[in-house]
Order: sequence, then C-alpha cells, then structure tokens
Amino acid sequence: MEELIKCENCQTTVVIVEDNLFYSDEKSEVQLSCPVCNDKLETRSTDGWFFVQTEIEFKKEKEIESKKERLPYPMM
Repeated sequence: MEELIKCENCQTTVVIVEDNLFYSDEKSEVQLSCPVCNDKLETRSTDGWFFVQTEIEFKKEKEIESKKERLPYPMM
C-alpha cells in the first residue's frame, strides 16, 4: 500500500511503501527520512522494510513497469 506524506522541511511529496515479510517476525522501529533533504519524517514499526521515494520518482518507476508489461516478446 502506498502512502503520500509531505516533508515539513522541504515540502516534497514523499511516497512510503511498506514491504512486509511473508512470515510474522519481531517488529522493529525504523526512522523514515526525506529522500531530498534527509530530514526525519517519522518513526514507524515494521517486521519488513519501507521504500521511501519522491512522488515524481515513484510515478516514473510505475510508468516504466507498465511499459514493460506491454512489450511484445519476439517469437523464437
């Protein structure tokens, strides 16, 4: 699940995506930082990890992935 938040320091819109483990494990506290100014956004608890990107970078990656899905594969 994607969550949008705004960095209070530089006003960049940031996308946070949590990737949980397939099995339940001990949760740990993770500090999330802005990818632009490195200012602390917040601290969250997870048993996996977080991907933190600017909204622009996130949209570019989604566009690339959707184009990959539409690529025709050559017949051999």
